[in-house]
Amino acid sequence: MSGPESAAVAALVVLASAPVVRYALVRARVLDRPNSRSSHMVETPRGGGLAVAFGCLLAAIVGGQLHGEERTGLMFVAAAMAAIGLLDDLRPVEPGWRLSLQAVVSALGVAYLCRSLGGSSMWQLVFAGGVFLWLVAYVNAFNFMDGINGISVAQVVVAGLSWWAIGTSQHSTTFAAAGIVAAAAGAAFSPFNVPRARMFLGDVGSYFLGGWLAAAAVIGLRSELPPEAVLAPLALYCADTLTTLLRRVRRREPWTRPHREHVYQRLVQAGWSHCQTTLAVAVLLSVCAGLGAVSLTGSVALRIAADALIGAVLLAYLGNPWA
Repeated sequence: MSGPESAAVAALVVLASAPVVRYALVRARVLDRPNSRSSHMVETPRGGGLAVAFGCLLAAIVGGQLHGEERTGLMFVAAAMAAIGLLDDLRPVEPGWRLSLQAVVSALGVAYLCRSLGGSSMWQLVFAGGVFLWLVAYVNAFNFMDGINGISVAQVVVAGLSWWAIGTSQHSTTFAAAGIVAAAAGAAFSPFNVPRARMFLGDVGSYFLGGWLAAAAVIGLRSELPPEAVLAPLALYCADTLTTLLRRVRRREPWTRPHREHVYQRLVQAGWSHCQTTLAVAVLLSVCAGLGAVSLTGSVALRIAADALIGAVLLAYLGNPWA
């Protein structure tokens, strides 16, 4: 089964299962109730990401281009992170316990994602350590950024399509398939989340998609693709989360508590609608992804220029005068 065929499976499963998931969430009263830190005004079912997880995992099982240890690592990290998120959706878990469970999943995920890694022992240790930190960090970054309608759909679709194009052109079939499957599942979920949220991804969805993208990025790096081509589509989520976290730590605020200090949240508070903010973020994500792909040209000068422009885009977003 080709990558687009696997993507079709993922989309169909999401579309078929999402109404059932929503009905179950409403019946079980798994609802996100508005509070002073919320960006929504009415009770909304949370946990819709279960449908996305069903779609991606089934596509990974039946898809021929997702195979071997890479598929195992991808599925394990995403599914195990989703289990932690589902537990938190059903019964809130203390941040320390959540982080500990994520660390365990990431450590086990490294065993799959870094298996048969070449190079010296020191390089293997450094790379494995970096992968461990990356998995924990990006899953949480994705979760923190999933705060308004459609924004995480935009992240998944832009990154997934970018990786599919890059992986296909560079003959990295598993990386390409992981991208197109995630993009299809995210797009299929969008009618339930944009423009009016009929349900949220919830922690189960944000942890699943964060884990899927984080593990897929490792697969891309192990395929010897340029780091910019792999990571640029994720750079805005990482930059917003990191700067917000550092700002809160500097002010000695409890960084684990919910807040509304991300740039995208400040834009909404300044009067931007969810759709306007999501569209702006989607455009910037796409620009970063396109600039990251410049690293594939082989031109050092173009690569340096594109990297500088990515930095400029991120700085413009972080310093947005309207936020």
